[in-house]
Amino acid sequence: MLDISFIKTNDMAFMKPSFGRQSVFLLLNLFLAGTVAHGGMQEVLEAVRESEFRFARSVSDVPFLPLGWVQDTYYPNAGFEPKRGNLPNVTIAQNTFSAGAVYPVDVRKREMVLVGGDLTMDFVGVKTGPFRDQRVLRLTPVAAWLKQASRDDLVGVFVAPMISKELKSGGPWGFSGYGGIVAMHYFSDTLQFLYGGVYHNNFGQHAAYPYLGVNWIPNSKWSVALVFPWPTIVYAPDKNWILQLGLAPGGGSWVRRRDSYEITEYLGSWNLQAGIGYRLYSHFWLVASGGMAGLRGWELGDSDALRYESKPSAVFALALQFRP
Repeated sequence: MLDISFIKTNDMAFMKPSFGRQSVFLLLNLFLAGTVAHGGMQEVLEAVRESEFRFARSVSDVPFLPLGWVQDTYYPNAGFEPKRGNLPNVTIAQNTFSAGAVYPVDVRKREMVLVGGDLTMDFVGVKTGPFRDQRVLRLTPVAAWLKQASRDDLVGVFVAPMISKELKSGGPWGFSGYGGIVAMHYFSDTLQFLYGGVYHNNFGQHAAYPYLGVNWIPNSKWSVALVFPWPTIVYAPDKNWILQLGLAPGGGSWVRRRDSYEITEYLGSWNLQAGIGYRLYSHFWLVASGGMAGLRGWELGDSDALRYESKPSAVFALALQFRP
């Protein structure tokens, strides 16, 4: 087996979707969509009701986005082929477990502070090929400040540092993260426009990109969120069931180190999934989904990296969610 931890590279940024980024954007949507207005704690709910925040209060059978979640995502065996060179093919299976939550800790008339986070564990099992299994632990604490700038405009500032560690190589923790300013403009309680800018530090490399999207609730049965990077459509036949279709990034990036040698790896995909959710009890939902993982790639190194690509393959997810 080839121990890729001995390959010498420089720190770099893979500006591609990752599960860490997916978690951050989920928390962003939670902040700006105003789901905190329906928190489980009565004192928090009362504080928000007494505030001057404007949250969408349209009557809808579609539950709010989850404030807490435990999820497992499984990618069955998939073959990866090298893009250049005379290298053997690789077959891997990937399993990603995540748990997270977000909560308002300080609610005032026109300002609010929220804290939360996500813990993710990636298990990458190499079935065939010259590489070793991967076990990657990722922690993403998040803090945000919201302000109701005017009746139709909500502004938020957030920071989300990320620390990760490849457990099998035994190297030190790697640091990356996100920060930004994002906002929501209310055209009405059923239509909102989201915009802003996001900064990304990925193991010493820097990048910035826009944050754009639209939330639309045409009636009590439908919810359409056309927000980068995961547009989602949800239909609720009644208050106990939901059907949803969405596109979301998956995977992650990390640094493996050994002595003075290091390599940055990226394993990611775009997942198109259809799902069904059932209200188990009160605000707790069980959501199962399945679909196709496309644009799957595995990179090892910098601009001269080894790159493997896979044809679209299956992906499945099962989640327990708290949806107020």
